[in-house]
Amino acid sequence: MQATKKYLTRRYILFFISVFINAYGIAFITRALLGTSPITSVNYVLSMFTPLTMGQWTIIVNCLFILSDLLLMTREQLKSELRMYLLQLPITLCFGTFIDISMASLSWLVPENYFFQLLSVFAGCVILAAGITLEVKADVAMVAGEFFVRVLARRIKGDFGYVKLGFDIANVLVACGFSWVFLGNISGVREGTVAAALLV
Repeated sequence: MQATKKYLTRRYILFFISVFINAYGIAFITRALLGTSPITSVNYVLSMFTPLTMGQWTIIVNCLFILSDLLLMTREQLKSELRMYLLQLPITLCFGTFIDISMASLSWLVPENYFFQLLSVFAGCVILAAGITLEVKADVAMVAGEFFVRVLARRIKGDFGYVKLGFDIANVLVACGFSWVFLGNISGVREGTVAAALLV
């Protein structure tokens, strides 16, 4: 029993390490100034014309996902997944904070030309892929966006992969809409966004 509890603790530690690695990968992609990952595209664009940071918007938007889960889950589903559902809030707070920490720590990263911008995007994709691999390996929780997609896919009886694809496309379209309305052009969504979606 004690060995099992110790093993579970290690998996939770691995998960939170993976969340930080994911945040660092996202920051690396964003610092290239060629867009950001699809799931953070809305948060990135919102941070461009408001006083809040990308990490703070990540917390706000993910909290909306957490609330939306309640509308999509049955009482039985919520009861059976209560632990994973309740974990969404601390995970969200950590994820948003980690993004801001990562963005600040990479303030020195200012690619001088397009080649180095692409290199930064590629490096970020590798880092993000490594973080997601560790997250899957830990297999104890999910970040709010992924959990929302799983809940939605189950509710509409859709394939997770296709629902995730639609979710990413919706995020990018909403980000483009916010950018067009509030900035007068399409900012924050570029080839780096497409690269992140395809390569990771």
